[in-house]
Amino acid sequence: MPTDVKDLLYSAINEIGREKIRMVVASDVDVCKKYCSEILRKCKRKLGTEANDETLAILCEALLHFMLTASLLPSERKVSMHGADLDVAIPSTRILSKRPDKSLVIQVIRGDDLATKVKQAELVQPYRENIWLISAKQLQTSHRNYHLGSGSFPYSCIISDISAFLLKKGDRGLKLLPGQ
Repeated sequence: MPTDVKDLLYSAINEIGREKIRMVVASDVDVCKKYCSEILRKCKRKLGTEANDETLAILCEALLHFMLTASLLPSERKVSMHGADLDVAIPSTRILSKRPDKSLVIQVIRGDDLATKVKQAELVQPYRENIWLISAKQLQTSHRNYHLGSGSFPYSCIISDISAFLLKKGDRGLKLLPGQ
């Protein structure tokens, strides 16, 4: 019976403390690196032999969703735009359609869907440098590729890099205070 990756993820998050992560990350987005690494380590250890590329990609996507919410970064997830299926649009599909230079499209690569996912992203994002990919292993691609291996663009840096992108482009989004 395959492990429920999301249950495993939230178990690891709860071990650290969901509210603790949210409070710390909302005030200092760079702490995401530490928490992402720690959560991934815990999950990979519990997955053991089930830690294949597909399972790890699911884990990365679920962790990305949690960290985007915790860090209060604007995003839309699992959206369609002009016939293209996108995993994440940052800050929004509205901005992507009006100002693609100020938007990111992030696609999670599972198995052998690299060509399809990139093609979908390229339908709506004309700026190649604004198409980012997430995968378990490093891919042979000209796009920025966040992965679980060592080298450039480690997965644990993705939230910090999204925040830096938004700051550079002048759209950090609305930062709500807890309780509002």
